[in-house]
Amino acid sequence: MPIIGVLGKIGSGKGTFSEYLRDKYGYKVIVMGDIVREIAAKLGLEPNRENLQRIQKEFTSRYGQDYFAKEVVRRIKEGGWENVVIDGMRRPLDVEVPKKEFGDKLIVVLIEADPKTRFERMRKRKRVGDPQTLEEFLAQEKREMELFNLEKAFSYAQYKIENNGTLEEFYKRIDEFMRKIS
Repeated sequence: MPIIGVLGKIGSGKGTFSEYLRDKYGYKVIVMGDIVREIAAKLGLEPNRENLQRIQKEFTSRYGQDYFAKEVVRRIKEGGWENVVIDGMRRPLDVEVPKKEFGDKLIVVLIEADPKTRFERMRKRKRVGDPQTLEEFLAQEKREMELFNLEKAFSYAQYKIENNGTLEEFYKRIDEFMRKIS
């Protein structure tokens, strides 16, 4: 089975996609944002988006722009994992580094959903520091598009899965995707 990299904007369904592959197909899930959250916890910082972005910026400045991507590759190799989902790839290097390491074994998928749907999902999960209005959400998204060069990262996607409907519809699309790559 391939290593699957997941891209998508906030609230698109990356986590749901990854959990479904874990639960139905037995994949191990590595969430890139969790690596940054681990660092925040060690530093005693609240894991809000502002702190997480600051940590990410500091670590990439100090240890190289590919620090987090290399950490993901290290964890996959040390764990000896073959069926892995890399959840939350954001920057181009998050795709480029694993692609260089794993080659054609890495398949990249983009999860897409409209902004209002994503905003409502984000509100339901109630993470610390999440925007409270659609306007704040869209402004944050615009900053992240520029900060992480998401447009370029998204261009690496080999597959796209739309997630504007029900959970059952999304699961059906995921199953179709899995049949395609098998």
